[in-house]
Amino acid sequence: MTRDDENITEAQPLPPHETTASPVEVSVVMPRYFGITPPTLLFGIATATLAIAITLAILARWVAALVLAALVLVELALFVGLARRKPDTAVAKASVRAIDRARERAAYVVRATTVRTEAARRLTRLRHELLELDTRRDRELRELGAAVHGGDEKAAERVKRELEAIDSERDAREDEMRAIDEATREHLERGRMHVQATVVKPPPGDDADL
Repeated sequence: MTRDDENITEAQPLPPHETTASPVEVSVVMPRYFGITPPTLLFGIATATLAIAITLAILARWVAALVLAALVLVELALFVGLARRKPDTAVAKASVRAIDRARERAAYVVRATTVRTEAARRLTRLRHELLELDTRRDRELRELGAAVHGGDEKAAERVKRELEAIDSERDAREDEMRAIDEATREHLERGRMHVQATVVKPPPGDDADL
């Protein structure tokens, strides 16, 4: 056999234990306890623990109820970790999806509360500034009336310039308030669309066909 013969690629028959030419997929079997997989078993234990915690809370045994409630959180965290790695049952898949959705909604609520709080703080500051400008404007109007009544044209011109500056500041504050309000609504709307369930609408012609 020559060196060229060694470099020739030849098709080899499939091994007896392989029926197709597709890549081999390795699957790890999930261990079972009493015929139940660990995620489902943990979910059942967490559910039972929660029921006991609620019962103890009804009986006013708060310390034991709080301890069991903390244990429920630990068990749910373990359940989610196992279910993510191997969601082998419908309960595991549905639970992981529900927990993910709940986490997304909780994060949205926290972000929305933070955004609303910050917007309210800024708007409150701007409203106070507007009140101060209105107070200054009323004072300048009284001075303008006195200057006009006394025939003091220089004082009247000075007061008019002050009033124009105050009006410009008021317009700037109102524009800033509108910008804050619009930015807050857009931010909340984007967050709401992110956590909102996707709805598939049929084409307009389908209703007519029905």
